[in-house]
Amino acid sequence: MHIKVKDFNLKHSIESGQIFNFEQKDEGYLVKHSDKAFFVKQEGNNLFYEGNKDFITNFFGLNEDFSKIQAHLKKDPLTKKALKKYPGLRLLHQDLWECLISFVCSSASNIPKIKKNIKLLSENFGEKKNGTCLFPKPGKINNLQTIKDCATGFRAKYIYEINKIVNEDWLEKVKKADYSKAKEMLIELPGVGEKIADCVCLFALGHHQSFPIDVWIKRVIEENYLKKQSNYKEIKEFAQKHFNPYSGYSQQYLYQWRRLL
Repeated sequence: MHIKVKDFNLKHSIESGQIFNFEQKDEGYLVKHSDKAFFVKQEGNNLFYEGNKDFITNFFGLNEDFSKIQAHLKKDPLTKKALKKYPGLRLLHQDLWECLISFVCSSASNIPKIKKNIKLLSENFGEKKNGTCLFPKPGKINNLQTIKDCATGFRAKYIYEINKIVNEDWLEKVKKADYSKAKEMLIELPGVGEKIADCVCLFALGHHQSFPIDVWIKRVIEENYLKKQSNYKEIKEFAQKHFNPYSGYSQQYLYQWRRLL
């Protein structure tokens, strides 16, 4: 099955540090996310996929008005440059639980290491479906030593404690909350600071005003906009004013551009 797509690039979207549970296969990608495992491949304006069309459309943000987002990105010289280099990069609409644990694993880490953590957590705690280990559901990541054995390091204790706190009721409350309240609830979790909370708000909850600040974003804002060393609050205030209303999209394009310079 396939979907006709416009202004979409599968490679740029999947390989932009938003998700970590995937592998390249047969000129496409095998993506494992939440309770699903599916193959997807792009040829020109055709996106070939396995699974449910509505899920694929939503997951890859194909139902967004991307013309408005592109118009917004073109207003700023640097995001315009990033858009030209990485056209069609979309924000993915992820499962809240998997996104949360993935970005807890991302703390002081790198993409290959995070991918390894997620793979091992899936193999040790997740269900097997058609020979594939899916990401474990809330409440299932329940053995601290095994979490440590998944190469999670100091993050193991946070994952273990979060797993005891988060359930379906909690997840639903976060999904229904506005940006400020959702971020507040996330930061109350062990090991979750502003950056992780903003990543989850952006990649799982669709709050486009969210602007995660990691080392790459800090550099790009200091080097190109503020022209000085700045703290999290200064960068956040600048970004949410300058890049409004699509701060999150601006962040993702700047992140991809600066990271791959």
